[in-house]
Amino acid sequence: MSKKKSFLFIILLLLLSFTVPHLTYAQDENVDYSVQAHLPDNQLDTKQTYFDLRVKPKQSQQLEVEIFNNEQEAITVHTDIYNASTNRNGLIVYEEQEEISDSLDVPLSDILTLEDEEVEVPAGESRKVSAELEMPEESFDGIILGGFYFEKDTEEEAENEGVNIDNKYSYVIGVQLSQNDDDVEPELSLESVTPELTDYRTSVVATIQNKQPVIMEDLTIEAKVYEENEEKPIQEVKDNNFKMAPNSDLSYTIDWEDRSLEAGDYILHLTAEDKNDQWEWEEPFTIEKEEADEINKEAANVDKGNYTLWFILGIVVLFAIIAGLLLYIRKLKKDKTAEA
Repeated sequence: MSKKKSFLFIILLLLLSFTVPHLTYAQDENVDYSVQAHLPDNQLDTKQTYFDLRVKPKQSQQLEVEIFNNEQEAITVHTDIYNASTNRNGLIVYEEQEEISDSLDVPLSDILTLEDEEVEVPAGESRKVSAELEMPEESFDGIILGGFYFEKDTEEEAENEGVNIDNKYSYVIGVQLSQNDDDVEPELSLESVTPELTDYRTSVVATIQNKQPVIMEDLTIEAKVYEENEEKPIQEVKDNNFKMAPNSDLSYTIDWEDRSLEAGDYILHLTAEDKNDQWEWEEPFTIEKEEADEINKEAANVDKGNYTLWFILGIVVLFAIIAGLLLYIRKLKKDKTAEA
């Protein structure tokens, strides 16, 4: 498979795997198992299917989710607790993270502990999954957000090919914790600007951090990149309706549109705004030659040189040589004929 096709395949997989904040979500409509939260007495919004709990410092309680198996055979479901995060597309997701934002003081994964990480559910039956919630002593404003994650692996054999395909069917049930209804002022910061290879494409990535325990919604983000001492931007992008999870980082990608990254000094002008607030940053950054060369080398569609022009020139030179040889041979024949 070519790099271009691989890139498109990766994008398709990402689109299929988005989770919706707070809601119970499955990746396949034909999944023959389901999950349901057992909402406790401290549930704030009883109309929701996720946990929306009013909690107190040092509070302990059990949270339960029931797994229903509608299949004709037993299934094994893997469980985990994930913190809410923000993906590159400006969506709130609940998935495993390599790093947790340094602005997140109390991750849900630190205070909610599963009794079992793997549950076997017999055919046609259900099993409960329990987790112990242990709130810290310190009080907090805003919300802590994360979710229960459930995944069932199904290995299927592709028809007539003998290839095993490992499908993963997953659900998420959100967990939102709060101690009061006090308003929290939103705060965004620009943490870094770096050249990167994003899904095999050249890009510059600005890391924006939501420093507060609030959900940011309806964000409009606009980025313009300038060469140092130049007034006209060499690249600009704008996106609307972005969301950010509480205390999370957004890797905002400025696509370089398949152009090579060039070493040099640049300035990023970045703005972010919602219905009430606006943030603006102007950040200088440098692209080193070594990192530009490495990224360009790995990029799928970057023009790595004007090979078309050289190819045409090569063809012209080749024809010129052949024409010269033909003329030379013809001249030799004429000379031999004249001597005879």
